[in-house]
Amino acid sequence: MRKLSRKNASLWVSLMTFSAGFINAETLLGPAFTSSHHTGNLTHLASALKNGRWTLALTYLGMIVAFFLGSTIAGMLFYQCEIGHSKRYGYFLLMSGTLYALMSFTLPSELLLIPCFFAALSLGIQNGILLNYHGVTTRTTHMTGYLTDAGIELGKRLRGAQTTRWKLPYLMLHILIYVVGAVVGALTRHMLFRYAMTVAGAIQIVCGIIYFAMVIPEHIKERDRT
Repeated sequence: MRKLSRKNASLWVSLMTFSAGFINAETLLGPAFTSSHHTGNLTHLASALKNGRWTLALTYLGMIVAFFLGSTIAGMLFYQCEIGHSKRYGYFLLMSGTLYALMSFTLPSELLLIPCFFAALSLGIQNGILLNYHGVTTRTTHMTGYLTDAGIELGKRLRGAQTTRWKLPYLMLHILIYVVGAVVGALTRHMLFRYAMTVAGAIQIVCGIIYFAMVIPEHIKERDRT
């Protein structure tokens, strides 16, 4: 995955970033918990503990633990699995998308925190399977690292240092993709309420289909050429 010519893989990574922005906005505006990044959740956990709001504290703790478990699963199942080499990425997306969509139809309203925990778990897996792409530390589920990396790249350029020219546009593009995903997720939640989860699941299923239909064949063609 070191070559910039892997256009289908780049499209797949971009759609994963869009999906994460969508899911995070959907859970934030629905059950009101962020599922993709947890610095804020740790702060909210501390605040809930300080105020003696034990149920809320347990909810935040559950979100954090779910994301951590997802990352642990990624470390177990996707360690050293390069994009396009393994079918596990596609299977994960198809299964998680299907389960997330089914929850929107089957769970009663009083159990709608369960999809939040599942979203945190699946995004923990997603965040852990793309540790490096194009020589960039890849975090499709939250943008703090991208903002830092983009700022560093811009600072290097302003100083006149030699930099890899594609990195800054790449990072800024993915920040924009995440924001667009979050906007679409927020609008979908406003229009469809709980069934925004159906759309979120469908997006993940599309990611899985694209992986099988475009990314793996692209890798095979590139391997055959070499």
